[in-house]
Amino acid sequence: MVFIFNQIYCQILVDCKNCQQVIQTFLTYVFLKKCLMKLNIKKYGTDGPAVLVLHGLLGSSQNWHSAATKLSKKFQILVPDQRNHGDSPHGTHTIQRLSEDALNLLDQQNIDKIFLIGHSMGGLAAMSFSFKNPQRLKGLIVVDIAPVSQMDRMDWIFEALAAVDLSAVKQRQHAEEQLAINISSPLVRQFLLQNLKRQEDGTYAWRCNLPELHIFIQKDTGFELKESDQYEGPTLFIGGGRSEHRIAEKEELIARHFPDYQLTMIPNAGHWVHFEAMEEFITTVTDFISGKPRE
Repeated sequence: MVFIFNQIYCQILVDCKNCQQVIQTFLTYVFLKKCLMKLNIKKYGTDGPAVLVLHGLLGSSQNWHSAATKLSKKFQILVPDQRNHGDSPHGTHTIQRLSEDALNLLDQQNIDKIFLIGHSMGGLAAMSFSFKNPQRLKGLIVVDIAPVSQMDRMDWIFEALAAVDLSAVKQRQHAEEQLAINISSPLVRQFLLQNLKRQEDGTYAWRCNLPELHIFIQKDTGFELKESDQYEGPTLFIGGGRSEHRIAEKEELIARHFPDYQLTMIPNAGHWVHFEAMEEFITTVTDFISGKPRE
């Protein structure tokens, strides 16, 4: 993508007749380059099909380390920190931007076609990607999200995070004690605390861009499903049997937009399927990517 912009820039420079045009062209080029956000990315494995993983809201590549390590025995796994998360840059947050980031990442890594896994918010971005770029996919795996935006359900978590007085946090345990006031689940607290970072001066801050992400869920900026949207490639939906998202109830909607779909529910898992039921998740994903027939 950057190479294409370089070609365009050089050609326009040839055609320019005065300095004002040169300056304007250069500024346009700089703007286009800045639009191509370079995400922090972790890679696992060197053999097998390439698999790109898009994590969920308030997640990061770190949340997928264990699952990615297991999957890397058979596949090449790429797990970026999505924009406004982990160690990736901050910027405007919409599902469309996440989808564009994924496409840019493939171009930057010189990868033609991949299997794409998306969890929750990452699943919405993955579905959006599949509608716009089906030629770049070998298959799609959507984890615990149906093709309908449900980000507003996360508002209570942002309220809990905002209630943490970071000035009073001297060690990680202090932040967890404050979170426990509003979040009873130790699993959810540990997941959220992966966003906490200790700064050079000893104080603590949130690694993710909380203000922008809160705007994202409040405005629900993003997933707009058109009746004509359809991905005809092989698709696997994986749901947690204990998750409040209840994606099995949306099977008719799933079938309409993903005609070549499979739906697998993992009974003992909640929303974070890849963490709560890792072995079943790994087996399900491996069988799908390997093309193992359904029983």
